[in-house]
Amino acid sequence: MLGDIFDAKEGEKLFIKGEWEKHSTFGDQLKIDCCEKIVPTSRDNAVSMLSSGMIKGVGPSTARNIVDTLGTRAIEVVLEQPERLTEVKGIGEKKAKSISRKVAETYEAQKAVSFLVSLGVTPKTSYRIFKKFGRSTIDYVRKNPYCIVEVNQLGFYKADEIAANLGIKKDSPFRVKAGVHFMLNSALWDEGHTYLPKNELTDRVLKLLNKECECVSDKQVVQGVNTSGEIINHSWGVSLKWVFYSEARISKNIKRLCKKLSSIVPEPVLKCYEKKESIELTVGQKKAVEMALNYGFFILTGGPGVGKTATVKAVISTFKKIFPGAEIMLAAPTGRAARKLAEVSGVYACTLHKLLEIGRDSKPVKNKGNPLDCDMLIVDESSMLDIILDKNLTDALKSGTRVLFIGDIDQLPSVGPGNVLRDMLACKKIPRIELKEVFRQAAESQIIYNAHRINRGKNLLINEYKKDFFFLDREEPSEIVKAAVHVVKNLGYKSSDVQVLSPMKKGPAGTQELNSAIQKAVNPEGKEIQNTSLRLGDRVIQTRNNYNKKVFNGDIGIIKRVEDDRVFIQFNGHETEFNYKELNDVEIGYSITIHKSQGSEYRAVVIPLTTSHYIMLARNLIYTGITRAQEKVVLVGTRKALNIAIRNNKPVNRYTLLSIYLNKKGVKSIEG
Repeated sequence: MLGDIFDAKEGEKLFIKGEWEKHSTFGDQLKIDCCEKIVPTSRDNAVSMLSSGMIKGVGPSTARNIVDTLGTRAIEVVLEQPERLTEVKGIGEKKAKSISRKVAETYEAQKAVSFLVSLGVTPKTSYRIFKKFGRSTIDYVRKNPYCIVEVNQLGFYKADEIAANLGIKKDSPFRVKAGVHFMLNSALWDEGHTYLPKNELTDRVLKLLNKECECVSDKQVVQGVNTSGEIINHSWGVSLKWVFYSEARISKNIKRLCKKLSSIVPEPVLKCYEKKESIELTVGQKKAVEMALNYGFFILTGGPGVGKTATVKAVISTFKKIFPGAEIMLAAPTGRAARKLAEVSGVYACTLHKLLEIGRDSKPVKNKGNPLDCDMLIVDESSMLDIILDKNLTDALKSGTRVLFIGDIDQLPSVGPGNVLRDMLACKKIPRIELKEVFRQAAESQIIYNAHRINRGKNLLINEYKKDFFFLDREEPSEIVKAAVHVVKNLGYKSSDVQVLSPMKKGPAGTQELNSAIQKAVNPEGKEIQNTSLRLGDRVIQTRNNYNKKVFNGDIGIIKRVEDDRVFIQFNGHETEFNYKELNDVEIGYSITIHKSQGSEYRAVVIPLTTSHYIMLARNLIYTGITRAQEKVVLVGTRKALNIAIRNNKPVNRYTLLSIYLNKKGVKSIEG
């Protein structure tokens, strides 16, 4: 059979409706359209159903007593006259209510699922909706089908489809309010905006709702905004309430932390450090160390090769010398960034999720009431912080803790909502040092040299006698893909040391096309893994944090072994076991997007550039991609595409309130 049969227990009778289909391998298969449970009317079936394990505390013995007392139609009696359960020996009023509630829920679920399936919802999704709304599902959906957007992964378009099937008017207040929420959520998660100006929100909502006919007015949109309890209408625009207060909380926390704590002059300690390490810190680096020691909140920023790592090491060493026994914690937004921080600093570092003990429910154990117990916290790759993670982090920091954020403002902004680092740097009250002097040794690298040229809007300068930066001219996307594959195979590195970074996931030179081509070229004989596009020996990427396995979103690994229904993938030198279901979080990783590469470094990087990526071509995108490479960069594509990217220096314009909060006393809220 093909399709979903939910919550079915052994021994239950089902009514299944569907169509027979012919499969080339498995023969005749029944494609299920709908499935309903049949209320048992025989003694054995009733006993079997009651003792199936769905009702806590009802085993075979109790089930037989119920059926013997209430008769062969015991299930019907429980559904229609639940109070009669108290006639059964050993069942009191409390247990009777529990049994009747569970039995009723089973059959009410069937009714709700059948109702939703008739409206075009899949059985699996229908059951998720029922789990959200319970017995009232049918009433809720009939009255306001847009309520289903509260169910995770169900959106406005599906709700709109159901509403049309139910005959809900196109200008229904429920529809308008749902359209407003949909647009605010889309702006938040797809574009990073934490609010939308009122006129822009109105225009977006009208475009969404009036696609088929002019049925909704701007006044109705304003009414939809003003009548929603989950929206804040403020002086700058309109925000989802939880987002509005998250940015306000971050600002409050930063202002609380951002105080001068001491007046330490670290010069004598720094001289000893320089002598011991045989280095000479610049004036900017020394000033950064001094500010990190004396201020509760401090930002260290700068591009590649300017000595951020050396500064951090000096901060750690000096702080330990001045404050013996003090607790220093290091963290970063991703696992790869945390490992890189640990390698360069010589001090243990972890992900911010692990630091805050954020569980599967996304709630941190470390918070305002249970803060982090440290004297100094150093956070690397802070350009990757979104408002959710930053709010959780700053909530968990005690006043008096010294906090150092390290980041490069010229990299891509966070994937999640907000523009945290840029907003913080827009506030002149926050202590910061920007390191600008490129060290001579770093300047000899064409990677760093050209990264800074791109950042200044200048074209590449490639010395053909050096072997760390190349540009291969190719015009057609198919030729770009072919050349990228050739480079991966012939660059002189193991394929696991070469990362192809594409501006886009889809398209003729996107990661999907590149992964398929590279897999065929470098792993043609790899054993295919059941029901996946993966093969034994493939380079893969983890797409979700898995704290039990200590494998994190963005980690790159190699499939080493396949045994029965288990797959063993080597991440960071350790083999980790996955079952087939867990492979849903693993994708082919020969090529990934530049966005996905943030916080990571690779020995060699290959970047395809084509005008078909026009929508994504920007200076900070190419800059971020190039600076992921440690030893070698190969750009493959057209000079035109590269020039488009270099000229496009328009920063990602995100509507955010954090910089406003930080620079002013507050934002006047206009609610209602």
